[in-house]
Amino acid sequence: MTCQDCQVIERCDPGPGRLYLAPFLSHTLKALHKHLQARGHPVQHPSEGVLEIHLDSGDLQPLAQWLRDQLSEAEIRDCQAVLLAGDQPFGIAHLPRTQSLYALLARACGGWLMDIIETESLVFHFQPIVHTRRPDQVFAYESLMRGQIPGESALIYPDRLLEQARAARLLFQLDRVARINAIRQATGHDIRCNIFINFNPTTIYDPAYCLRTTLSEAHRLGADPTRFVFEVVETEAVSDTANLRRIVDFYREAGFRVALDDLGAGYASLNLLAELRPDFVKFDRAMVKGIDQDPFRQKVLTKLIEMAGELNIATIAEGVETRAEWDWLRGQQVDYVQGYLFARPATPPPAPEVPEDPR
Repeated sequence: MTCQDCQVIERCDPGPGRLYLAPFLSHTLKALHKHLQARGHPVQHPSEGVLEIHLDSGDLQPLAQWLRDQLSEAEIRDCQAVLLAGDQPFGIAHLPRTQSLYALLARACGGWLMDIIETESLVFHFQPIVHTRRPDQVFAYESLMRGQIPGESALIYPDRLLEQARAARLLFQLDRVARINAIRQATGHDIRCNIFINFNPTTIYDPAYCLRTTLSEAHRLGADPTRFVFEVVETEAVSDTANLRRIVDFYREAGFRVALDDLGAGYASLNLLAELRPDFVKFDRAMVKGIDQDPFRQKVLTKLIEMAGELNIATIAEGVETRAEWDWLRGQQVDYVQGYLFARPATPPPAPEVPEDPR
């Protein structure tokens, strides 16, 4: 069964149609009307506070760019918009299609992201997570997403993918495709150890419904679910901890394990530690960088490591780039480490390099 909400993308390219705008400020409405008329766009006021713009084929892209240049970001975010094909007037049936002008413009200018999602053109690079005291022994690989526009060779890195997806309200679709392809590509590389897969909990409303394709893909490939660790990212954005707990419970009931990213990055992650009781916690680069030379952060991280140990939660330090950082983490009995010191993300999955002892 196809989920219309996260598997079907509605493109902002209706050909001839109508764009309805409802700015927050009447000043914005009047200014838009004046400038659009000066540009030769047919505009009307079908009701108070609403502007109707008639579009011909090919009008949307240049209009979208003009609106971005004409309005402030606040005006764009606070303006509601609906784009309809043909001559159909706006009615109550179109209410579910109402969105912010910010999201609509992002979709209008983000065809490249829709192409990536629809064709599942994602490449995953894998970075080893190694035993702290034996970095030649790979404990797991983290799968890291890269996008590739069909027909092009350049890779698009996660920051740009996620920024565009967030603006265009396509995080649901991107996150789903990423989860499925991470499992698919890890299995295709015949990785025999654990696989860490990032997921954004804010993209999942009902885990039993939204995560079924992820579970189905693992079953289809005959993959052992206990080898997959789903890593909660962007914990600072989590406001509904009860729903996140349902997501974590769903994963665990299916046999997967769970990791909490960026422990110590804010109050949110510390609160979630007690609520979720993850199998792993990760300390990110912001906490690890130069840890050997920072007594204040050493005290903070030491307490976090002790707390995780008392709760029987395994610890992973990310972003390890120097021998000195590794030596300090090893002295504090962090369980696993990950970073450029051992290997950069790559495909196929790279073997770690053991740093030489400078002594």
